[in-house]
Amino acid sequence: MASNSRNQKLFLKKYYSSKIYLWEWLAVAAVVLLTMLSFSHIDIKTVTIWSTNLWDVIAEGKPFSFYEYTAKNEHLVAPQYMGLDIFAILPLWLWNLPIWIIQHTTGKDIAYSAGLLAWSKLGLELCNLVLAFLAYKMSFLITKDKERSAWASIMTVGSSACLICVGVVGQIDVFAAVYAALCVYFMMKGKRKLSILFAALSIAVKPLFAFAFLPILLLVEKNLLIALLQYIISFSLLGLDHLIGRFLPLYKESVAANPPFKLFYDLFNVGIEAPYGKSSLFVFGVLAFCFIFCFTKPESDDERNKFLIYIPAGVFMMMCSLGKADYYSGIMIMPYLPVLIVINTHLFRLDLVLMFCYQFFHSMEIFAGVKESLSGRYTVDSFLEKFIKPREFSQHKDNTFRDFVLGMDPNGYISKFLINACSGAVIVAIVLILVLNYPRFKHKFDMGEKAEFEKYDHGLLMINSLVFLPFLLVLFKLYFDGAEIFFNREDVLQL
Repeated sequence: MASNSRNQKLFLKKYYSSKIYLWEWLAVAAVVLLTMLSFSHIDIKTVTIWSTNLWDVIAEGKPFSFYEYTAKNEHLVAPQYMGLDIFAILPLWLWNLPIWIIQHTTGKDIAYSAGLLAWSKLGLELCNLVLAFLAYKMSFLITKDKERSAWASIMTVGSSACLICVGVVGQIDVFAAVYAALCVYFMMKGKRKLSILFAALSIAVKPLFAFAFLPILLLVEKNLLIALLQYIISFSLLGLDHLIGRFLPLYKESVAANPPFKLFYDLFNVGIEAPYGKSSLFVFGVLAFCFIFCFTKPESDDERNKFLIYIPAGVFMMMCSLGKADYYSGIMIMPYLPVLIVINTHLFRLDLVLMFCYQFFHSMEIFAGVKESLSGRYTVDSFLEKFIKPREFSQHKDNTFRDFVLGMDPNGYISKFLINACSGAVIVAIVLILVLNYPRFKHKFDMGEKAEFEKYDHGLLMINSLVFLPFLLVLFKLYFDGAEIFFNREDVLQL
């Protein structure tokens, strides 16, 4: 009995310890690695080819013919035209120089080589590590606690948002997220000029951060004219790119393939019916933040830094629930959500539960509602496909997470119920997170023993850091149930 009691005390001491154990880091690393090697989404192929096309035109001495050269689509990727601004692929362009050299010396086609695509994806995964490092740095600025700050890091790198954007899809939104996080970090350090520079870089990749940067400026700069001028400057690189692009061959056709205002249309198209359209709920939320923080004067640098974390966390949670952003754009919420959870010591365990609810139900909402977002077909040319072949079932015309759900109910009621129920759960989690973590919120309700809510909890840490694991296991089931029907180049080109 005494031995059991000692073992129990030892277990509880480790369970509630602030230290993150090596096996926890290894478990998260394993999920990240499995996701990276199991998917080869059409998007990672496309952005990789676009980035190496830039090396092609530079080598030929014709850099200004980049959009024209890309439109030739010699590697047969989709879409034909490059629907991105040049700033969106510059980091990947630098990173992919080695595989461009390999392609030209060996004749391998990057778009259909598992090893070369994995190198490109590794560059995106390193950006996730940068986000995790910034999560640590931001948390440490506020908490001055190294072990507590490490919790924000592990929850960032293992988050469903990072794994969907980079591990599953391989999208360049991660660059926008990294630049945005650097902007917030330097704003917390009081380096306004560097902050505006990184805001401009983030907006030049994809203008999502513009919605968070305005209330951030209104918080730190009470002279409205200066705040608006700095906000306009943050669009300078995007404007310069478009200005130069107008004189380049086939640039207009490339922009037409992915119109910039389509992003805003999708974000603003969710709302309440009005006489001449819809009243956007997302716009209402952003404007509410602008109004609130325009009249909020932080009492200290510490409180200012907490607000600087709270604002982008709130804006991007609203974007994912009140607007219709691309499902992989949820990475913009990183690393602010884990940092927001870590710095609120009084409700730490409750916040960990709410963060898990947000991540899990938002992922369910995506995979049950977005056709082909988690599909066996996106294992084409991945390491998984190269080394482990599935059973071939030719009757499977499609093989997605949604089909997995529909298999339990062909009429689709379960799928519709999941989407609606998960959407409601996501909104409830967001509201509670925003209310309970508002820097000046002081709860007066009975939360039980105060120490219980302030404890570290490794169980809650792991379910937040491994939240994507169930979806990865579903992918493997889909894969082994007949994804091989898509294992040829022609089928990929039909996507």
